[in-house]
Amino acid sequence: SAELCLLPALAPLLPPLPGPGGPGPAEVGLGALPAELRAAVRALVGELDSLFTALGLREESFAVGALSRVVAAELASYASARNRRRTATNKASVIFVDRTLDLAGAVGHHGDSLAEKILSVLPKLPGHKTDVMVNMVELTALQTTDETCGIIAPGCLAQPNDPAAKALWESFMNLKQKEAVMEARRHLVEAASRENLPIKMSMGEVSPEQLSSYVQLFRNNLKALENHCGLLQLVLATVQTLKHPQTSKWDNFLAFERLLLQ
Repeated sequence: SAELCLLPALAPLLPPLPGPGGPGPAEVGLGALPAELRAAVRALVGELDSLFTALGLREESFAVGALSRVVAAELASYASARNRRRTATNKASVIFVDRTLDLAGAVGHHGDSLAEKILSVLPKLPGHKTDVMVNMVELTALQTTDETCGIIAPGCLAQPNDPAAKALWESFMNLKQKEAVMEARRHLVEAASRENLPIKMSMGEVSPEQLSSYVQLFRNNLKALENHCGLLQLVLATVQTLKHPQTSKWDNFLAFERLLLQ
């Protein structure tokens, strides 16, 4: 037998279900839906029946979610479908999945991606939706202990003219966090060595303090700053993300979402 997974793609299929006083999600039937949505469900059922007729299928339906149960029940009682199932020779399992449940994985905090954490915890770059502000004050003489002080001339993640920074960002997206942080250290060490900066390579786990100390080596060397500015912005984004108080809550988000997805 074949398995056919159908994700209802109709835009109107995401309305809120009736609230207090109305039927619960398990009790909702086609009659409880708005007229426009009832018509959409009936049209979907008719199209599915036509597809299954062309394929000669005798389906067994399963549903995940309240609206999927409505669609599956309507298909089970559809007159044309009942006649088809009596004569069809090919068996198939059909799984209906609510789009709202389908979205749960796409909006999750998956935990192992350093890029995801950076984009989640650092402030957005003004005028941009997919970039963040990186505080570059560590590389300047404008030191302050005022936590309310705004970010002056912020850095960002987009570094199209810096091959090393582009490669490091790819690592942030594709590697696990521990490996990505080690890549940040490796890129810094290579950059410092090319500039003849007094860097001491250390082994073992990488800490944000260690990365910050490496960044400080570039601070008073304007030529080195210019040559590796893009890389330094990504490394500082890493340091600020790992030190951010929101990052410590990440594991709690992950644990809750794993339970939700299960």
